[in-house]
Amino acid sequence: MKNNMHEYENKYYNLGYKYIAGTDEAGRGPLVGPVVCACVVLPKDYENEEINDSKKLTEKKREKLYDIIMRDALSVGVSIISAKEIDEINILEASRKGMVESYKEANKKIKIDVLLTDAMEIKTIPIPVEKI
Repeated sequence: MKNNMHEYENKYYNLGYKYIAGTDEAGRGPLVGPVVCACVVLPKDYENEEINDSKKLTEKKREKLYDIIMRDALSVGVSIISAKEIDEINILEASRKGMVESYKEANKKIKIDVLLTDAMEIKTIPIPVEKI
Protein backbone atom coordinates (compact mmCIF):
# COMPACT_ATOMS: atom_id res chain seq x y z
CA MET A 1 0.00 0.00 0.00
CA LYS A 2 1.56 3.29 -1.11
CA ASN A 3 0.97 6.25 1.16
CA ASN A 4 1.17 9.90 0.19
CA MET A 5 2.81 11.25 3.33
CA HIS A 6 5.83 12.49 1.39
CA GLU A 7 3.69 15.11 -0.37
CA TYR A 8 3.49 17.11 2.87
CA GLU A 9 7.19 16.74 3.62
CA ASN A 10 8.20 17.57 0.07
CA LYS A 11 6.21 20.80 0.18
CA TYR A 12 8.48 22.01 3.00
CA TYR A 13 11.71 20.49 1.68
CA ASN A 14 11.07 22.42 -1.55
CA LEU A 15 10.80 25.61 0.52
CA GLY A 16 14.23 24.94 2.04
CA TYR A 17 13.25 23.45 5.40
CA LYS A 18 15.55 20.66 6.61
CA TYR A 19 13.97 18.88 9.60
CA ILE A 20 10.29 18.05 9.36
CA ALA A 21 8.61 16.30 12.27
CA GLY A 22 5.32 14.50 12.50
CA THR A 23 3.28 14.20 15.68
CA ASP A 24 0.27 12.10 16.60
CA GLU A 25 -1.50 10.66 19.61
CA ALA A 26 -2.87 7.33 20.76
CA GLY A 27 -5.48 6.81 23.43
CA ARG A 28 -7.86 9.59 22.52
CA GLY A 29 -10.78 7.24 21.89
CA PRO A 30 -10.85 5.12 25.07
CA LEU A 31 -12.87 6.28 28.05
CA VAL A 32 -10.09 5.58 30.57
CA GLY A 33 -6.32 5.71 30.62
CA PRO A 34 -3.69 8.13 29.42
CA VAL A 35 -3.13 9.70 26.02
CA VAL A 36 0.34 9.10 24.57
CA CYS A 37 1.82 11.47 22.01
CA ALA A 38 4.94 11.11 19.93
CA CYS A 39 6.91 13.43 17.68
CA VAL A 40 9.31 11.88 15.16
CA VAL A 41 11.83 13.26 12.69
CA LEU A 42 12.84 10.78 10.01
CA PRO A 43 15.63 11.35 7.50
CA LYS A 44 14.74 13.14 4.28
CA ASP A 45 13.41 10.73 1.64
CA TYR A 46 13.06 7.97 4.26
CA GLU A 47 11.08 5.05 2.86
CA ASN A 48 9.18 2.39 4.75
CA GLU A 49 5.79 1.61 3.23
CA GLU A 50 4.69 -0.17 6.41
CA ILE A 51 4.77 3.04 8.46
CA ASN A 52 1.39 4.65 8.05
CA ASP A 53 -1.68 4.37 10.29
CA SER A 54 -0.93 2.41 13.47
CA LYS A 55 -4.63 1.68 14.00
CA LYS A 56 -4.52 -0.51 10.87
CA LEU A 57 -1.60 -2.60 12.18
CA THR A 58 -1.47 -5.65 14.41
CA GLU A 59 0.21 -5.30 17.80
CA LYS A 60 3.11 -7.47 16.58
CA LYS A 61 3.61 -5.25 13.50
CA ARG A 62 3.47 -2.07 15.63
CA GLU A 63 6.15 -3.47 17.94
CA LYS A 64 8.37 -4.34 14.97
CA LEU A 65 7.91 -0.87 13.46
CA TYR A 66 8.59 0.76 16.84
CA ASP A 67 12.06 -0.81 16.84
CA ILE A 68 12.66 0.29 13.25
CA ILE A 69 11.50 3.86 13.91
CA MET A 70 13.61 4.16 17.08
CA ARG A 71 16.63 2.90 15.13
CA ASP A 72 16.15 5.07 12.04
CA ALA A 73 14.69 8.31 13.42
CA LEU A 74 16.86 11.39 13.73
CA SER A 75 14.91 12.38 16.84
CA VAL A 76 11.93 11.12 18.86
CA GLY A 77 9.94 12.71 21.67
CA VAL A 78 7.20 11.01 23.68
CA SER A 79 4.73 12.47 26.17
CA ILE A 80 2.12 10.80 28.34
CA ILE A 81 -0.82 12.77 29.73
CA SER A 82 -2.54 11.02 32.62
CA ALA A 83 -6.24 10.23 32.84
CA LYS A 84 -6.44 12.59 35.82
CA GLU A 85 -5.08 15.48 33.75
CA ILE A 86 -7.37 14.57 30.85
CA ASP A 87 -10.32 14.88 33.25
CA GLU A 88 -9.05 18.31 34.32
CA ILE A 89 -8.36 19.87 30.89
CA ASN A 90 -10.39 17.62 28.49
CA ILE A 91 -9.14 15.12 25.92
CA LEU A 92 -8.64 17.64 23.11
CA GLU A 93 -6.43 19.91 25.22
CA ALA A 94 -4.63 16.90 26.70
CA SER A 95 -3.82 15.68 23.18
CA ARG A 96 -2.63 19.13 22.18
CA LYS A 97 -0.49 19.41 25.34
CA GLY A 98 1.02 15.99 24.70
CA MET A 99 1.91 16.90 21.13
CA VAL A 100 3.60 20.11 22.28
CA GLU A 101 5.53 18.25 24.98
CA SER A 102 6.65 15.52 22.56
CA TYR A 103 7.72 18.22 20.06
CA LYS A 104 9.79 19.94 22.76
CA GLU A 105 11.46 16.64 23.68
CA ALA A 106 12.30 15.80 20.05
CA ASN A 107 13.48 19.37 19.45
CA LYS A 108 16.20 18.94 22.10
CA LYS A 109 18.17 16.65 19.78
CA ILE A 110 17.44 18.32 16.42
CA LYS A 111 16.14 21.82 15.74
CA ILE A 112 12.82 21.01 14.09
CA ASP A 113 11.84 23.37 11.25
CA VAL A 114 8.23 22.29 10.59
CA LEU A 115 5.68 20.22 12.49
CA LEU A 116 2.99 18.15 10.78
CA THR A 117 0.07 17.15 13.01
CA ASP A 118 -2.81 14.75 12.65
CA ALA A 119 -5.68 17.24 12.35
CA MET A 120 -4.63 19.10 15.50
CA GLU A 121 -4.16 22.85 15.41
CA ILE A 122 -1.25 24.00 17.57
CA LYS A 123 -0.51 27.71 17.91
CA THR A 124 2.03 27.66 20.77
CA ILE A 125 5.00 26.35 18.78
CA PRO A 126 7.30 28.95 17.14
CA ILE A 127 7.63 27.12 13.81
CA PRO A 128 5.24 26.38 10.94
CA VAL A 129 2.62 23.81 11.96
CA GLU A 130 0.38 22.16 9.42
CA LYS A 131 -2.49 19.88 10.31
CA ILE A 132 -2.88 17.11 7.78
